[in-house]
Amino acid sequence: MDSLIQLILGGFGVSDDLVSLCRSYMSSLVQQGAMEQWAMDKLISQLEEELARRREALVRGFKNEVEKFLSFLPFVTIEQFKALEARVKALEGEMANSKD
Repeated sequence: MDSLIQLILGGFGVSDDLVSLCRSYMSSLVQQGAMEQWAMDKLISQLEEELARRREALVRGFKNEVEKFLSFLPFVTIEQFKALEARVKALEGEMANSKD
């Protein structure tokens, strides 16, 4: 699942490109005097924060959907496997002790 998430996050490189592009255009506006530096910094900061929020929401939603999908398949989760493994080890320990 991590590789799927990495693939999707690769698409978020587009949002980084968007921020870079906006910064470039706004820098030329600052140089021309059409925009103040503080205004550009504030807008870029707001854009980055909003994109980060959307990225988190999208990843969270994607993970939830994948987990729902996987719940329909006959797979064992890591937690279930570890719990079963612990039970088997405990039973093996009991059997070894009862032989003594």
